[in-house]
Amino acid sequence: MPTNPNKKKPSIFDDGSQQKRGAIAGRNIYIDDKGQTIMYISRTQTGYILKEKDAKDFNLYHNRIAIGIAVAMLLMSFTNDWRISIIAGIVLFAVLQYRFVKAWLPTLPQIPNFKPKQKKSFIEGLVETNNKGRCTLLAILYAMLGILLVVNGIIIKSDIIIIVFEVATMLACLYMSTQYVIAISKMK
Repeated sequence: MPTNPNKKKPSIFDDGSQQKRGAIAGRNIYIDDKGQTIMYISRTQTGYILKEKDAKDFNLYHNRIAIGIAVAMLLMSFTNDWRISIIAGIVLFAVLQYRFVKAWLPTLPQIPNFKPKQKKSFIEGLVETNNKGRCTLLAILYAMLGILLVVNGIIIKSDIIIIVFEVATMLACLYMSTQYVIAISKMK
């Protein structure tokens, strides 16, 4: 019996249900009266309508500060030179910020003078995706990254300032891991 070569194999993390691609939720994300997901920029008092297809770009730009910090921390662990690492993190953040403001935001439908009402939290967005496997994996990876950064810093005898940054990053990673664990506990 021939099989369909275009049929996608199920993932080990796939529970068989229809799942959404990504969570559009978190800071400055609201639901309007029409049920649309809106990103609110308070500085301009403008709402930007986000569709499910925007989830990947949204997550990249929404996490631009964390990505800059993560790159700086990883470079700091490998090079043990905090100045170059911080400059690299700031440059990455600046590039993402520029692309966010100049290239991505103008492509989204806008609502001038948007009045935010119903907030959509990060955990609510994760629960909405109903992807326990992905959330479990991310919870484990965030916790491991944070712990391993500190362990690596101790093993290579990093400067105390670097260890302090690594401990702060570990705490942020453990916070994110906890967010995923809470979301998993709320999934059906």
